[in-house]
Amino acid sequence: MRFKRNSRFNSTPIYYHIMKQRISEFISQARIRILIVILIFVGFSQVQAQTSNGRLVTGVVVDNSGEAIIGATVRVKDDQNIATITDIDGKYSLRVPDKKVTLLFSYIGYRTEERAIGAGVNKLDVTLEEDALMLDDVVVIGYGSMKRKDLTGAVAHVGEEVLKNRTATNALDFLVGTVPGVNITPSTGAGGGASNLMIRGQQSLKANSSPLIVLDGVIFYGNIEDVNPSDIESIDVLKDASSTAVYGSKGSAGVIIISTKRGSSDKPSVTVSTKLGFAEATFMPEMPTADQYMQRRSDYFKTIDYFKPGAQQKGTGYYDNPMNLPEGVTQEQWAAYDPSFSGDYIETWMQRLEFNPIEVENYKAGKVTDWVDLAYQKGFRQDYTGSVSGKTSRTNYYMSLGHTKNEGILVGDQFRATRMRVNLDVKVADWLNIGTNSQFTHKGSDEIAVDGSAARSMSPFGSMYEEDGSIKVRPWDDNRLSNPFLAHYVNDKFYRYWNLNTSIFAKVTLPYGFSWQTTYNIRYGMLKDYYYTSDIVPGQVEGGSAKRHEYSDYEWTIDNMLKWNKSFADIHNFDFTFVYTAEKFQSWSSQGNNQGFQPNGNLGFHAIQAGVVPTVTSNDEMQTGNGLLWRLNYSLMDRYLLTGSVRRDGFSAFGQNNPYGTFWTFAGGWRLSEEKFLRDISWLNNLKLRVSWGQTGNRDIGRYAAFSRLTITNVIQGGENYKGVYPSSLANRDLKWETTTGWNWGLDFAFLNSRLNGSIEVYKNKTNDLLMDRAMPEISGYGTIASNLGEIANRGAEISISSVNLQLPNVNWTTTLTYSHNHNEIKHLYGNMVDVLDANGNVIGQREDDDVKNGWYIGHGIDEIYDYKFIGIWQLGEEFEAAKYGKQPGDPRLLDVNGDGKVNEKDKVWLGSRLPKHRMTFNSNLNLFKCLNFSFTLRGEFDWLGVDNVARNENNRFFNTSNSRWNEYWTPWKQSNKYARLGSNIDSPGVNIYESRNYVRMQNMALSYLFPQKLTRKFNVETLRLSVNVDNAFVISGWRHTDPLTNAITPRIWTFGLNLTL
Repeated sequence: MRFKRNSRFNSTPIYYHIMKQRISEFISQARIRILIVILIFVGFSQVQAQTSNGRLVTGVVVDNSGEAIIGATVRVKDDQNIATITDIDGKYSLRVPDKKVTLLFSYIGYRTEERAIGAGVNKLDVTLEEDALMLDDVVVIGYGSMKRKDLTGAVAHVGEEVLKNRTATNALDFLVGTVPGVNITPSTGAGGGASNLMIRGQQSLKANSSPLIVLDGVIFYGNIEDVNPSDIESIDVLKDASSTAVYGSKGSAGVIIISTKRGSSDKPSVTVSTKLGFAEATFMPEMPTADQYMQRRSDYFKTIDYFKPGAQQKGTGYYDNPMNLPEGVTQEQWAAYDPSFSGDYIETWMQRLEFNPIEVENYKAGKVTDWVDLAYQKGFRQDYTGSVSGKTSRTNYYMSLGHTKNEGILVGDQFRATRMRVNLDVKVADWLNIGTNSQFTHKGSDEIAVDGSAARSMSPFGSMYEEDGSIKVRPWDDNRLSNPFLAHYVNDKFYRYWNLNTSIFAKVTLPYGFSWQTTYNIRYGMLKDYYYTSDIVPGQVEGGSAKRHEYSDYEWTIDNMLKWNKSFADIHNFDFTFVYTAEKFQSWSSQGNNQGFQPNGNLGFHAIQAGVVPTVTSNDEMQTGNGLLWRLNYSLMDRYLLTGSVRRDGFSAFGQNNPYGTFWTFAGGWRLSEEKFLRDISWLNNLKLRVSWGQTGNRDIGRYAAFSRLTITNVIQGGENYKGVYPSSLANRDLKWETTTGWNWGLDFAFLNSRLNGSIEVYKNKTNDLLMDRAMPEISGYGTIASNLGEIANRGAEISISSVNLQLPNVNWTTTLTYSHNHNEIKHLYGNMVDVLDANGNVIGQREDDDVKNGWYIGHGIDEIYDYKFIGIWQLGEEFEAAKYGKQPGDPRLLDVNGDGKVNEKDKVWLGSRLPKHRMTFNSNLNLFKCLNFSFTLRGEFDWLGVDNVARNENNRFFNTSNSRWNEYWTPWKQSNKYARLGSNIDSPGVNIYESRNYVRMQNMALSYLFPQKLTRKFNVETLRLSVNVDNAFVISGWRHTDPLTNAITPRIWTFGLNLTL
């Protein structure tokens, strides 16, 4: 309860309580560890033994060098439930039916072998050939999967090679710097994830441009951080329109498909994973030392005094340290500037610099507070996951329980989550499979992060506490700024979030290659967000204020899918999919607010009725949708590939005249390397051309954007208060989807026994009928109306090249280089035409008008910068010229393009882009002696600009009262053409300084050691792996002050892991 929080900080230091809290939390997590252990043993006890029917087939699986392949999968071709994996010696044993069967042998990085064995065969040894290209690997696509060699669209696969070496709190962490065309700005908070996520550029101006998330084949509208990264088996990214169009009005921004783990062996697998580490802040601001702070304050007043008329100027050395006066000025002369000089030189000097008494007192006592050091910490991170998996002839199962608790780099920033998952697939009969994929998430935090920005503004001579030990609200008695720790210690917070996501499916296998699957998915979420603001916080009424926000949502989707897979004459392969889907979403939100709690605010939100100004608000929403999909994949001789699909969607948010949209796609592929004229070229292993065209939609505009909405207001009539309603927006019966039409041309290649392989993608996308707000005439009484207007184009290229650099019995080194480029352009906006004038003001034509207010200009990209160009600093001797522009020496100088003696809109120029034009990554993976692995990812982004206004030294940094980061500055006695004077004039017009944000970053480094199984099996341990991982190891960049990618203080994360499988 809040009053306990307050009382404990009245007389004790901060770090005592931080340590006490951490110890308490660590002990409380013992419950989670116990639950994990229970899960393991319960799951273990539930495992069924493999059926004893049939005969036992044994053998050994080796590579070309004769080395045993550990963990290779061996299964019956027509029954994936009859399978096993090889042991440390490459040996396997599998009970198969007493008849002729076909066995499949597969392992990552090797070509899948298919062997038929007769009814009397009991032994079969197999040699697998390495395949860096992995054409037989299965890639997940919309409503199904296919082999990589059969793909006609732009699909990227992220598998074990990335997932096992990365440490992630959020599933999106795996995609950072991994897939070309997927652009992620990592979050700097304790929860990880992304603050910005786009695939192939921004496709819309107003509507949401985030990609669709699909979890285990079902569209997932929940929070991506609800998925435990330890449960993920693979991630597939659909990038081109032909791949995403199967999701119709939801796929225009790309699709990310997450597949979670399944049982892979008839032997029960019990896995325990423990990850401990810490996050440390990088790009911490350089704050002035106590002496620098005093000197800068002195220079601020001296510079102001310099430009005053001579009669108003202070005497020489007036603002200087009396212990270090200019030559020719004595302490007696210095003291004589103040007739009432008290005899205390330091106190007099600090009073001239407008320091408050408490600052003077602390300075004289040598008390200096490093506020930034107190606000930032090394955040402790911990993650525990236990899982049980396996399969029998009829059952495939995976169960896990994980607990994550991460502290961020700011004191009070915390992410805490407990996540559970159950994946179950049961073969009830030869023709019927039923199962479920379920996950439950519980997240919460009672911590309030300190204000890092305020910490950088604190005077080093302020005090954290009052004399009685209570927290000091105004650290140096400046009414403008409060203690950055104030909310952390005196406010109260309760945040809890629960989410249950469950899919139940049944699959019926029918004759003639047909199958039918029905999947019913439900998701239920509940949020409790309570907050109390103490009356100790400035601006609060006596008793404080509180809120109780409660939110719940419920949604269901049902997918009915008919598939037909058939081959004719061994050359014609057909794969047909039909899907009917329906969905419904509902949410209920309510919030109670109150203030002025009586007799005090000790109970806060626990007794919100105790306030004197109660308010209640609520908002309930609902949406529905449905869709039909037809798709056909056809291949001729595994050489000529065709794909076609059509999707028709309906959605409740659009106008009554356009409730449905139809989206088409076509794609083709030609495997040239299978042609006779190329088949005999020994160094050519794969060459495939792809081309695709498709249409997708975007429906993310708000559930009621097309409707006229009523707003409740207070009305006084006849002296009485009434509730009235009025229409606050106009309906648009014709509102419809944004439609993105895209072309993609691709080339897949592999040379030199697949030691060099990759792909090249070139794409061109155009989005029409942008969902925007059209301005209405003032006479209408409405501001805007939702409309379909404008057009945006994106075009670009992506390259991915992988190579096997070393391939020896005990050494394997592979690398991957990726490059991506995207160019964005606004083609049309509102259709309003304006006159084009020549130099004499004559009309010579017309053009479509720009949207200057939002910074959207036709013919330019959304993120192109159109602004004034900073060209330096006005210097002494340029007073007359500077005065024309309302400036003085020391102020920033802007380019007067037309030389008319004023800087206005006519002087703006195109400066560059706010987003990188070129992105590159380099991944390296080195395996030594089949037990030691070292990998790293280098990431670079180039040709982009960001605002770096530190050099402006503008007046709103309050150099006369507070602190800010340390940087150089202009003075009359030490001029600079890069840094402005302290308190410079940056207005009329506003000044922005743009600098290059190019960088190269060591995104991730990982080192792991796999203990020999000959050793671990003595202790009944199948595998034991130790690892150390570091994210954001270092950055090379000319960008100063902050991380060039996030433009913020960013964590470097160290993780030490132990993974054990029984």
